[in-house]
Amino acid sequence: MHSLGTCCKGLRFPLARFKSSSIPPKLTHVPNKYNSKSSAFNIKPQLPDGLFYHPAPSALDPEVTPKAFLPEDDPRKSSELYYPEEKTRISSNLDNMPIIFKASTPKSYTLSDKEIQEIQEMRNKGIPRREIKAKFKVSDHFINISTTPNPETLAKHQKKLEQAVRRWDSRTKNAKLIKLKQEILWKRDM
Repeated sequence: MHSLGTCCKGLRFPLARFKSSSIPPKLTHVPNKYNSKSSAFNIKPQLPDGLFYHPAPSALDPEVTPKAFLPEDDPRKSSELYYPEEKTRISSNLDNMPIIFKASTPKSYTLSDKEIQEIQEMRNKGIPRREIKAKFKVSDHFINISTTPNPETLAKHQKKLEQAVRRWDSRTKNAKLIKLKQEILWKRDM
């Protein structure tokens, strides 16, 4: 038998009547409007009607520290008696945990002048950045600050910019001119 109840803001919600000894059903995870794996951090909950037991996602007891956070020399870490339900708790909730992406490998920025020249030559030949990054294990930012762009690529970009400028109307040209003047004034104040 269902009835309607009100919360503190006056909203009405359905209540399920339970026997005094019965426990409300438990929600294992929050039903999401979107895909639960790809949108794990964008939760739009769609909760069913009625009362459900859905505890906060925290440790049951603030006195208990999970074994992963204990130092290696702590005797509680190797003890089977300390926090024994941790394994079952983790294994039962593993499907509902968000995917943790693989950490990126650290980049090396200690390249010799010879290697930087080789990067510049590869860039002048038009070799894609992903190949340069894979070979030298550097980032796009390092390639930008250590080398100059391919002149042909610069000419292509300049041509595209000129074509875009030709399509501007008078209001856009005035706005860009004002922005350029502001930038010059800002640089003078520095």
